[in-house]
Amino acid sequence: MKTNQDPKTTRGFTLVEMIGVLAIIGILAAVLVPKVMDAVARSKVSGATLVYNTLRTATVEYYSKSNSFPARSGTGATDTAVAAGRFDADLVNGGYIDKLVSVPIGTTTTTGALTTRTHVRCRPAVVSGNVTVTAANSGDNFNLDNNTATAEFVAGDMVVSLMIPGVPLKDAVALNALVDSVVNTTSAADAVGRCIYSAPAANGTVTVYLYVAHQ
Repeated sequence: MKTNQDPKTTRGFTLVEMIGVLAIIGILAAVLVPKVMDAVARSKVSGATLVYNTLRTATVEYYSKSNSFPARSGTGATDTAVAAGRFDADLVNGGYIDKLVSVPIGTTTTTGALTTRTHVRCRPAVVSGNVTVTAANSGDNFNLDNNTATAEFVAGDMVVSLMIPGVPLKDAVALNALVDSVVNTTSAADAVGRCIYSAPAANGTVTVYLYVAHQ
């Protein structure tokens, strides 16, 4: 049997109720969105750590078979494994990794000038005890023991490092905590440990250098 609903008994949402619903949605968004963004950022940093550990394993395997590291300055504009190229190209060519190294933080592209994107380089060590975080020497000088009075390397050593430009300072601090188990609380450059980074640029990003190995 068909019945018609009395229009007088039909009511929609009042303006007050709609405002209340929108207010609740706004509050939930304000609370949940930052947490979701933080979770995404943490997952990216964890992914970068996984890539780093995989790179270290591949580098050790490379050295165990070659007993040396080639000079790869990381300053050229190509991906080829030449002196002005990148060491991860050698790892790809040797079958130690499947593709050129890319991480989910910072500059993730694998093409273009080597000085402006993520790549692995192998350069002669700086043998002095002090570490200055600059593009000129940070990939070949690390303060691994937190003692600036002593040098980490000797003449003739080749240092393998992973360079990640364009990393937000917050991500660099989180990566440092995972790699070196130290939580930095300032915006200054970090020059101690296996994970070091430059002072923030005007856009708030830093260049991260991760120690991989040396001979």
